[in-house]
Amino acid sequence: MLLMITVDDLPTEGLPYVIERTMERGAKNIHVLNGITKKGRVEYIFLVEVTEKKLEDISAFLALELGTLGMKIFHTDHIMLPFEIITRKVTVETNTNQFEAEVRVKYLKNDDEQIISLKAEYEDIKKIALNLESKGIQISLSKLKTIIEAEAYKKALSEENIKISVN
Repeated sequence: MLLMITVDDLPTEGLPYVIERTMERGAKNIHVLNGITKKGRVEYIFLVEVTEKKLEDISAFLALELGTLGMKIFHTDHIMLPFEIITRKVTVETNTNQFEAEVRVKYLKNDDEQIISLKAEYEDIKKIALNLESKGIQISLSKLKTIIEAEAYKKALSEENIKISVN
């Protein structure tokens, strides 16, 4: 199910709290969009994916925190595409250092089991970026992600490890 709640009087500082607490209560996903409503008011549109089991708890929490008088419920179907998560070893080499870590890579497949896209897990990339920064190696998170995913594409059909060279 998808809950839709519109709010036009929530301070921006309250968004992270509501998002985190909603996820802790068991929401499967949450999106908050900006919108313009009647009279030119800025509003937030909350889209919260919930199971029927969690509906009462999450909707009660959102009503309390957002002060809403109601919410819309959409009954949706979710198409799950076939994917596989493979843990890859990443080696970062410089002229003076070598660092190894693991990254989970999610491979999306078509009906013929061919890999059609992939994505490296954010938390794993973040951990590598922070570790590299602590060693004095400066590389942006987005560049690191791009490099790891490019190498993962090269290795998509083999079980080889990912190697990143920074010179």
